[in-house]
Amino acid sequence: MSALGSGGRPHIVLIGAGHANLYLMRHRHRLADADMTIVDPGAFWYSGMAAGALGGAHEPAEIRVDPVRLARRYGLASIRGRLSGLDRSERKARLTDGRTLDYDLISLNLGSSAPTLTAHPDGPRVWAVKPIARLIALRHQLTSAYERGEHPALVVVGGGASGVELACNLRSLAVRYASPATITLISSTRKLIPTAPAGARRWLEGYLRRIGVVVRVGMRAVSHHRDGLLMAEEGVPMGQDALRLLECEHVIHAGGLAPPGALDGLGLTLIGSRGLAVHSTLQSVDDPDVFAAGDCAALVEHALPRLGVYGVRQAPVLLANLKARLQGSPLQRYRPQAQALTILNLGQDQGLAIRGRLWWAGRSSLLWKHWLDERFMTRYRH
Repeated sequence: MSALGSGGRPHIVLIGAGHANLYLMRHRHRLADADMTIVDPGAFWYSGMAAGALGGAHEPAEIRVDPVRLARRYGLASIRGRLSGLDRSERKARLTDGRTLDYDLISLNLGSSAPTLTAHPDGPRVWAVKPIARLIALRHQLTSAYERGEHPALVVVGGGASGVELACNLRSLAVRYASPATITLISSTRKLIPTAPAGARRWLEGYLRRIGVVVRVGMRAVSHHRDGLLMAEEGVPMGQDALRLLECEHVIHAGGLAPPGALDGLGLTLIGSRGLAVHSTLQSVDDPDVFAAGDCAALVEHALPRLGVYGVRQAPVLLANLKARLQGSPLQRYRPQAQALTILNLGQDQGLAIRGRLWWAGRSSLLWKHWLDERFMTRYRH
């Protein structure tokens, strides 16, 4: 199929509508000397509000942005599609449907994926923290079950921030429908959110007890079973006697994120499970005309946690460097902040804010989170 794109002017192609590429769209006027196209398979779902949407505190429309509408607003071309590969010698981006786009510069902002164990054909429904649209589908399924008077048992796999948020907001959803649903959180680590201050972990453990979330630490998920989830104690040699069955109707995996599969077919260097290898200028180590930011990018100099705040902070550097690359001028270097603020939505008007060794919990933390989230979303909703 013939290539898409404009002749005569440089063409910047944005692949994926993550935090950084949304920023580029909003500041499209600063790249007015180039044509720009956004390629995305669908809506941008704001991960910072995903747990709250699962728990019923937000409606799906509140956490979703339509890149096509934004493209019209800011003067970009938009294409519904998925990237399948790059022909860097010909400067063409290939899409899964066979179309190609000519490009001069590429900005990859593809987010991350959430691996899960293979589902049992007759076993529990299996869900993952990403894509976020699946969490919305889970909310609809559980809401229907509660309205029918059913009380499904739920298991969340993962003792990090995402797993804790999901478990708490699943409890919030059950409380909204006065359902006594059983919710179990299992963690392969012996401590929930191991990087959190000890005081914050103690407060969190007490909160989970108060709201009725059962916590099983030091347990790893092994496989799905017809009747639920098979798990084993972390560090114990594998064997039939080591397995324990946790009966449930739904399993939600939040045990870690991985680079999106689309990166595998690009012929560019990846760093293990971290993502596309990029310099501090956010350029691929293999190609100075391929940029990446957010969860799909792995800085050679720093291993960063997968938090949206890093994609947000990378965005101005990405914009400046795309412009500099077009003009042939020196590029900026992205220097990650030493500490990032994390605020967990724990449902039922409770939050937990952590920054380095500082932490504070309660309603004020959640109100602060809501303010930050709304400030971000307002930039792209209107």
